[in-house]
Amino acid sequence: MVTVFTIVLQCALAALVARVVYLCYFHPLARYPGPWLARFTDIWRLLSFLNGNHHLTEQRLHERYGRVVRIAPNWLSFSSLEDFETIYGFHKSIEKGDFYTFGRGRGGGSGSIFSTKDEATHRIKKRKILGPALSSTKVAGYEAIVSRHIDVLVSRAEQGLDDRGKVNMAPLVHRFTLDTMLEVIFGPSLSAQKPYTDTPAGEGLTSVLRVLTKRAWSFSLWPVFGWLMNTRLANAILRRPTHNKQGTPTGMSALFPAIQSLIFARNKETAESPQPGIVKNWLQVPSDDTHRMELREIFSEAANLVIAGPGSTAAAVTAILFHLGAREGQIWQDKLRKEANAAPSSSTTLPPHLNAVIKETLRLRAAFPTAFPRVIRPGAETALSSTLSAPLPVGTTISANTYVLGRSREIWGDDADDWVPQRWVGAISESQYREMETRLVAFSKGSRGCVGRDLALLVIGLAVMGIVKKWRFRSVGELSGKSFLEMQYDDCWIEYESIR
Repeated sequence: MVTVFTIVLQCALAALVARVVYLCYFHPLARYPGPWLARFTDIWRLLSFLNGNHHLTEQRLHERYGRVVRIAPNWLSFSSLEDFETIYGFHKSIEKGDFYTFGRGRGGGSGSIFSTKDEATHRIKKRKILGPALSSTKVAGYEAIVSRHIDVLVSRAEQGLDDRGKVNMAPLVHRFTLDTMLEVIFGPSLSAQKPYTDTPAGEGLTSVLRVLTKRAWSFSLWPVFGWLMNTRLANAILRRPTHNKQGTPTGMSALFPAIQSLIFARNKETAESPQPGIVKNWLQVPSDDTHRMELREIFSEAANLVIAGPGSTAAAVTAILFHLGAREGQIWQDKLRKEANAAPSSSTTLPPHLNAVIKETLRLRAAFPTAFPRVIRPGAETALSSTLSAPLPVGTTISANTYVLGRSREIWGDDADDWVPQRWVGAISESQYREMETRLVAFSKGSRGCVGRDLALLVIGLAVMGIVKKWRFRSVGELSGKSFLEMQYDDCWIEYESIR
């Protein structure tokens, strides 16, 4: 006898089969090639991400299928510079979608610039963030803080040598960038005048931040998974306060309350700090100034810098050290030392060879080897018509991966997979250099470009020069790690000798 349950089950299965058939053969994106599983489920995209090599997977897919690849039922990936500029440039009808919900405050709270959808709101937020605290002039004022933390990095490395005379720079660099960013953002009172990761509260914070960014991004890749992980039960398990053996709060359980105290309860003290700082500069904006942010906005933007800044900057510094330590990088160490001795210490412009090393490494080893999705809104259906044979439906997700573009032979030539800083210097004209700059997408493009670009370059440049001036070093083994939101390196072993 056929039961009601059997009928319901049969109907559900029939609906599922019909849905799969539609997505595979009749959906507007069915004409575009890609992995079979990605045609009808977001699970493929999630599993690829959790594997930690999604940037390599996307590169292989574009090498196999070409300029456009379907990587999810409603998501297309692009690999050309022209399409990248269309997606992330100035088209007002290509916006961020609900994918970035994890970056917005709960209960309608203030979201950061990272999660802002529409262009008008983003433009307002950018003015509030950039001018008072992250302009090139303001960033130059943070140089002394960065330099002090470089000395700490070198000291930690010298103390961390193993019995073979080698040291793994990857975890040390991440601690350096985190300590540096926290002091630049919040001032010295956050950690009582010492590097934050040297305090009991900072124990294991770099690992916590790695897990946090991985988890947040994965929630949005498969919305059902994100919903499950944000249920009350999951929150109770995943967001339990953490403590060390002495009972001191650690990780985000310690950091966020401390940040909240500095911004909400002790903002007058923070604003009057004698040391330059990002939050200090935001707090000092006059109350009648249109660039003045509310305290909840300051907290949101400061938290965004903590999440997005240290990991990506660490990835860049670590990759640069690896390549400078490799055989082809030894000569570039010598060039950088000569520049360091010739350039004034207060210079805010990157010397030519340091600039070449940084840009070439960011091209080859993207700090964010991740495709940041955008959504087609009404008016953008034909924005990619030079690539696509048909308009895209409203609501389609599109993206382009910076790692894929950085390794593209169509964009960079046959040596795209090689580390060649010389391409940025030497016998190239100013127009050729500017043209190359347009091909470098490490900090994205257009009005949505990275607001922390100048700060990141300051930290990267000072760190690399600081180490090169103190050591002659050689890379041992391979540079290894995994990609999630940012590139997370685990191993970058070097051996060095001090320069007297």
